Amino acid sequence: MDSELNRRDFLKKAGVIGGALSLAGAAAAGFGAGRSRDSYTGWGRTAYGGDQFFNRKPFLADKPTYVQTGTPRRIEYIEDLFKRLGELRRLMNATEGPRWTFDQGAEALPGPLRNYYREHPGALEQYKIALEKGREQRANWPEYENEFLLAEAYSSAHASFLSGSFPAQPQGPPEVSDFRGITETNLKLKSPRHGSDLIKQITHTFGASLVGICRLKQEWVTQGFLRGVGRTEFDVPAHWKYAVVIAVPHEWDSMYANPTYGNSYDAYSMLRFISGKLEVFIRKIGYSSRSHFPPTSYEIAMPPVAIDAGLGEQGRHGVLITPELGANTRLAAVTTDMPIEPDKPIDVGIKKFCDKCKICAEECPSGAISFAGRPDKDVRGYRRWGIDQEKCYTTWNSVATSHSRGCRICLAVCPYSRKRNWMHNIVRQVDPRDPTGLFASAMLTMQKKFFEYPGAQEYLPPPDGNNRTYLGPPKWLRTDEWFDI
Repeated sequence: MDSELNRRDFLKKAGVIGGALSLAGAAAAGFGAGRSRDSYTGWGRTAYGGDQFFNRKPFLADKPTYVQTGTPRRIEYIEDLFKRLGELRRLMNATEGPRWTFDQGAEALPGPLRNYYREHPGALEQYKIALEKGREQRANWPEYENEFLLAEAYSSAHASFLSGSFPAQPQGPPEVSDFRGITETNLKLKSPRHGSDLIKQITHTFGASLVGICRLKQEWVTQGFLRGVGRTEFDVPAHWKYAVVIAVPHEWDSMYANPTYGNSYDAYSMLRFISGKLEVFIRKIGYSSRSHFPPTSYEIAMPPVAIDAGLGEQGRHGVLITPELGANTRLAAVTTDMPIEPDKPIDVGIKKFCDKCKICAEECPSGAISFAGRPDKDVRGYRRWGIDQEKCYTTWNSVATSHSRGCRICLAVCPYSRKRNWMHNIVRQVDPRDPTGLFASAMLTMQKKFFEYPGAQEYLPPPDGNNRTYLGPPKWLRTDEWFDI
């Protein structure tokens, strides 16, 4: 009997202890999940909102939860805080006629403002206090500007795109334009590695998929035209020491539906904003910077610069191929004298794969891509596969949606341009480690056997082709899904 009681007592205590441990474990797990930066609500890594996890259907209601208490009316613009304060500032800083001052009170204000402040006693006095606090904040800023240098630079970078032309085109030579707006600071980076890690993290928050850094070689800088100056022969500016290279993809499903449903501008517009913000950020922490972005705002050749920065290798089609994005990789850069640590280039076997693949050449509607087994053309001291630019432009200018500018079939059909899934992850990991090349040959055979390729001519409009796309268009780009045509 005693042993039975002891056993029961033990089980009760064990249950209490187990429950406590379970609660402690759940609490620890919950704390860890709450602290995790990978579990933020409202942001997803996939398109079309697929990562938004809350199911609203069980909670659909017949009316909203806000409460109506009288006859509704439209909102007067003066009820908007910033519009109201803007009106006050204009009156306080008038260049013509008398200026309004707080001593004059609400009765001296024009109609809508006067009526508002009559109905909201104390609001004018509160605005006066807010202005005084703002002056105090600006006066105290030197005490805090070092501590909050990065936060200020980050805020300025995001705010800068609100200007009419963003990023601002250079005015004058780089020795002037690249230094405009630099914040003077006595702070020094702990090391070039700290500088490169900082820039990469910041650039990712601006929207970059990939970021790499290289020393800028003079042979990759263009000649004969310089933004801010015009047609001119020029020496490479001494402060163009490094290039921060940025990569993003085109929207994947429209990219696969090239040439008639794809476009270049989705990625180009992202690159413009990312590189422009980075340009502002770098100047705000004390260094020169100059953004280079598509379609034509460049002074550097992007693919070789990106190769030097360790992002990928150049493919048969002349486009940069990266392990993560394949040929669906669009590029921008920021040149700077900020002391940062360069990355090393990579060799994951992409060039060797291109030696035998030739799918882009086979599917190119213009016949502009070389079929040679190895790179066959010397260009400014380097060997690469030849691209007939004029032939490429002819098709670029003739496909059904040339109003969207371009073809991009070579990007879409490239075997490296595959979304991330288990099969392609295996290929990405195994192929670079296979010295025999047999794995790549086997995968290429599967690629050509199991993936449908319409054939080069089919991408052209009639009578030469049938306006085919590499893969079918996504539903959201099909006009007949949404309109009667």
